[in-house]
Amino acid sequence: MSKMTRPSQRQLPSNISMVYWGCQFFGWGGVSLFGMIIDALQSLASPLTQQSQDRGFLPLTCLAGLIASHLLRLLIVEGKWLEMPPRQLVLRYAIALALSTLLLSVIGVLFFKAPAGGEGRTDTFTIALMINSSLMGAWMAIYFLFHFYDGFQKAREEQVLLREAVTRSQLEALQLQLNPHFLFNALNSIRALIPPAAPEAREGLTRLAGVLRSTLCSKLGNTVPFAKEMEVVRDYLAIEKLRFGEHLQIEEVMDPMLDQVNIPPLMLLTMVENAIKHGVQLQEEAATVSIGGRVEGGNVILSVESPSSECAKDRDSSLGIGLRNIRERLQLIYGSEATAVLESPRCSFTRCALSYPSHLSRNA
Repeated sequence: MSKMTRPSQRQLPSNISMVYWGCQFFGWGGVSLFGMIIDALQSLASPLTQQSQDRGFLPLTCLAGLIASHLLRLLIVEGKWLEMPPRQLVLRYAIALALSTLLLSVIGVLFFKAPAGGEGRTDTFTIALMINSSLMGAWMAIYFLFHFYDGFQKAREEQVLLREAVTRSQLEALQLQLNPHFLFNALNSIRALIPPAAPEAREGLTRLAGVLRSTLCSKLGNTVPFAKEMEVVRDYLAIEKLRFGEHLQIEEVMDPMLDQVNIPPLMLLTMVENAIKHGVQLQEEAATVSIGGRVEGGNVILSVESPSSECAKDRDSSLGIGLRNIRERLQLIYGSEATAVLESPRCSFTRCALSYPSHLSRNA
C-alpha cells in the first residue's frame, strides 16, 4: 500500500498548483463573465443609460483581484498563517481583507472607472468598496475553508494510520510473546531426540535455550540483578567452551557486593561476546577471557579482558558498533555519570570497561 501511495505524494505539489490556478481563473473569470452578461442585458434594456466607459470596470477589477489574491496567497504561505492560533489568524484576516479591499477600490476608481453624470468619486468609491470587499472576502473565506477542510481530512487519515500502526504493534507484540514459546518448545523437542550418550550436545542445547530466553524476553530499557546477567553470560560461555574446548579459558574476579546491584540486561554479555569474536577465535594458542567487577566509590566497574591480534583502533567495525550501543544505553539510563571505554595497553591485549553509578542501579 505504501508503494502505491508514494507516486501520488510526489505528484501532490503540482496537482495542488494546477487546482489552485484552475480555481483562480474559473472564479475571477466567472465573476467577470457574469458582470459582462449583466452589462449586456442592461444595455439591451436601457441603451441610453448604460455608459460605455463602465463596461470594463468589473472585468478589470476581477483581473486586479486575481493578481491581488495571488500576492495575498504568497503572503499567507510565506508567513505560515495556517499554522497560527485562531486569534492571530482572525486579526491578520481582517487586516488583509481591509487593506486589499481599500487598495483595489482606489486602483479601480483612479484607473478603471471615471465618474459619469451626477455620480461623484465618493459614490464610485463606495460602490467599488462594496464590490471588492465582497469578492476578496469570498476569496479569503473559500481559501481558508479549503485548507481547514484539507487539514481536517489529513488529520483523519493520520488517525487511521495511527490506529493501524497501533494494531500492527499489538500484533507484533503478540508474535514476540508467541515466537519464544514455540522456539523453546522446539528446542526441547530437539533435545529429547539427542541420545543420552551425547551429554555435551544436550547441555549445549539447554544452555542455548537459556541464552535465547534471556535475549528474547529482556527489556533493554530496564535493569536486571547482576546475578541474573551472570547466569546468561555463563550459559553463553559454556556453549563457547563446547566449541573451543581447552582453547578457551575463563577467569572471574567478582566483588561480592555486585550481588546487591543491577545492570542493564545483555550489556555484559555483549562485552563477553565481542571478546570471544574479536579475541579468542582469532588466536592460534589457548586464550583467556577475564571478567572482573567491583563496586568502588559509588560506581559499578566491570571489565572484560581478552587477547588481541591487533590494536583497538584497527579492530573490526562491528566491535565499535557494540561499544556504541553500550554507551548509548548507559547514557539513556544513567546519563553522563556512566562511561564505557575500549583500550589496548598493548596490541596483544584488549580491555573493555564500563562504569555506572551503583546508587541508581536498584531503582533504574
